[in-house]
Amino acid sequence: SKQQRLESMRELLEKTKLTSAMLEKIETCVHQNGERDVLDLHAEVSNAQVGPDAPVCVAAVGQTCAQLLKRPEISIEHLVPILGDLAPQFFHRTPLNGPKGVALTAEVRNELKSVETEIKYAGYLQQQQRAIDRLKKAEQRSIPDWFDYGSVSGLSREMKEKLTRVRPRTIGHASRIPGVTPAAVSLVNVYIEIQARRREPAAAI
Repeated sequence: SKQQRLESMRELLEKTKLTSAMLEKIETCVHQNGERDVLDLHAEVSNAQVGPDAPVCVAAVGQTCAQLLKRPEISIEHLVPILGDLAPQFFHRTPLNGPKGVALTAEVRNELKSVETEIKYAGYLQQQQRAIDRLKKAEQRSIPDWFDYGSVSGLSREMKEKLTRVRPRTIGHASRIPGVTPAAVSLVNVYIEIQARRREPAAAI
């Protein structure tokens, strides 16, 4: 149920486009919380000024909630006044009549922060996922019987001796040998290609 709530909230933030009325509510929340210079709805700007450096709310009209949330000066709490209208079912576990308009329970606040983190750091998370996928693919790579650990530059003598003695079948197997570091495994993975290219001319002869 929690995962479904988080996914629904993330989709809502990504699909909902901001209007001036919504941004007025956000600005009111910011001012009630005693924060200054975060939003500026009333700034007069020319068309040339409407860009990345324009006041947040002027530039945000027509953007999605998720796009606004990616700005470092904006937090998920700033969006609660409009999210309460858009997704009342998400907030049924928390009173919406606190001293500053909204009093969130710890459960609701934690779930909102989880969604915020996922949106703000989506690019980093995607990079990490790609790195994980590459690692999983590399783990399945076979280490040829002819592979010479002794010629791998950068491996300590102890590491070379251990790998030569165990003769791991795959990169994944090598990574699970006690004392073998991730850096050593990466070197072995690279040197499989290097040694394979060196063997090609010899095999042709």
